[in-house]
Amino acid sequence: MTPKALFLAGAGLLAITGIAIVLWPSSKPQRAAPPPATTTAPPAPTTTAPPPPPPTTTAPLPKPPPPAVPMSWEHAGAFVWHTHDVDPQWLGEQLRAAGFGWVAVYVGKDGAADPPDDGWIYRFSLASGLPVGGWSVLGNEPHADAALAARMVRRESLSFFIANAEAPYQADPARSQQFVDAFRAAEPSLPAGLSSLCDARGIDLVPWAGAGFAFLPQAYVNDFGSNVAPAQCVRAASPFPPSEVHPTVGSYRGQKGWVLPQTYTRLLAQAGTTGFSVYLAETNMPDTSWQAYGQAIAQQHLAVKVS
Repeated sequence: MTPKALFLAGAGLLAITGIAIVLWPSSKPQRAAPPPATTTAPPAPTTTAPPPPPPTTTAPLPKPPPPAVPMSWEHAGAFVWHTHDVDPQWLGEQLRAAGFGWVAVYVGKDGAADPPDDGWIYRFSLASGLPVGGWSVLGNEPHADAALAARMVRRESLSFFIANAEAPYQADPARSQQFVDAFRAAEPSLPAGLSSLCDARGIDLVPWAGAGFAFLPQAYVNDFGSNVAPAQCVRAASPFPPSEVHPTVGSYRGQKGWVLPQTYTRLLAQAGTTGFSVYLAETNMPDTSWQAYGQAIAQQHLAVKVS
């Protein structure tokens, strides 16, 4: 073999050996590549938030209602016609603070019911502790009027009732006996009163006095002047004894204008009666007027003062 051929054979062998070395598998085991790192943080552990701490102060308890007052015509009272015109809590607080003892709410006329606003009586009673009664205007049908009175007494849980008898009973005085009989058949012992003119002898007062009604004559000096002063009403009230006569004074603007509480209290003192009422509680009766009556109750003893 020539030197050139020998060189070419050696070079080829060297090339084959290098290729075999490159292609021969490594005996070292291959490891899998680690997974790529996640960029989202793992969720936080879920825990329930602790309850809030208890309040450090205690809420004040509701104000308890004043002690209940029994019904008496010797107390001072007030008439309400439109319950939506006066707040029951405010009125209850004013009356109790002034030493008044009752309120009467309008419930109807001529046998037709006109009940007070829902909840009014409850709120008044809660604020005052005073008894609540009803009053209605009597018409031409005594039996229907008596049935209405008895029905409203039961429906509203009234403590007493006042019948307002005027022109129809003057036109036919026999209606007085008819109403009284029907009413007492339904309510034999309920405290009851008659509201009528200062001189109401024309309606026949005998049945009312004989059935245990008190007389609340309308001493509306604001409308008719001194001819209907409380003392005049007492003198015209026979057969009612003075102890059963409790005049009503008018707060509204009448034909003679306004009459101040101070004037009415002076006139009531002249009558010598115990117990009176104000018509109407929702008309021209700010807190100062209730206070003026309250002062007279305490100092002049125009009524038995409620504490």
